[in-house]
Amino acid sequence: MDKRLASAVSVGYTRGLECVLGRTGRTPAGTVGEKLGAQVGSSIEFMDFREYAPGDDLRRIDWAAYARSDRLMVRLYREEVTPHVDFLIDRSASMDLPNTPKAQATLGMAALLSGAAENTRWSRRVYALQANQGNQTNHGDSALAGFEIEGGDREPAGWAWPGFASETAATTTKKNTGQRVAHTTGKLQLKRRGLRVVLSDLLFEGDPESMVSHWADGAAGLWVVQVLAAQDADPRAAAGFDGDVRLMDAERGVLQEVRLDAAALRRYRKALAAHTARWAHALRRVDGQLVTVVAEELMANWNIQTLVRGGLLRAM
Repeated sequence: MDKRLASAVSVGYTRGLECVLGRTGRTPAGTVGEKLGAQVGSSIEFMDFREYAPGDDLRRIDWAAYARSDRLMVRLYREEVTPHVDFLIDRSASMDLPNTPKAQATLGMAALLSGAAENTRWSRRVYALQANQGNQTNHGDSALAGFEIEGGDREPAGWAWPGFASETAATTTKKNTGQRVAHTTGKLQLKRRGLRVVLSDLLFEGDPESMVSHWADGAAGLWVVQVLAAQDADPRAAAGFDGDVRLMDAERGVLQEVRLDAAALRRYRKALAAHTARWAHALRRVDGQLVTVVAEELMANWNIQTLVRGGLLRAM
């Protein structure tokens, strides 16, 4: 991880340790742990009775109830869970927009939320989503394609982040050995009934309903953090784009000459608002949440109020 990304990760993680994660729509589940879930499990908290069924643990039979009713009843106890969060980071080229802090903000935001997860005593893992997935005409299972980031279940200082790229495989250097390790893109195996957090600019073609359906499948909750550079949000205000300009498509490397007059910029802002609204609508259908963050504003002072208002974080 280069210095600019490492610095953002370090600052973001420290800021995250001052917060806790917000609540999800359903109770996240995991391995035996500290928090009580909604399902039957193995804690010491009694939940209910039900009739014995073949295969039930004989140690849970309530013999006093059997003596009273002549019916075999088993005692049910509430499950204990360690809530879990999976971070899915869009690693396509547009997330590292030249001359902007978009890449730093993306990984800094992931580290901030990871710090909050640590402070809330949630387990977590970090995954890189398939680069340039938005260029595909038929997403299918590719919406959950990518690879796991080494060290993503620990403090972010140990993340082996492969960078933002357009290829389908990437390499990182393992600590201590210096060995280059290849990451081959494949279908992600995410934890069921865990929280999922997607960090992306969402600036790709595709059906939000289909993408959200894949991201939310089997999850207890889905949060999407849309990370935009200031020039993504408003090209004229941020970069002074006006008149005849030459623009490079960050994903496809295609150079285009366009006229950005006042009318064209109004159409752009209107289209961006409509595009974001489609994502917000798709997320509401699965009880998900969308929060938009502008990279320059985040990196200026690490203000988390947008995340607090969106319900993703609670300040301590």
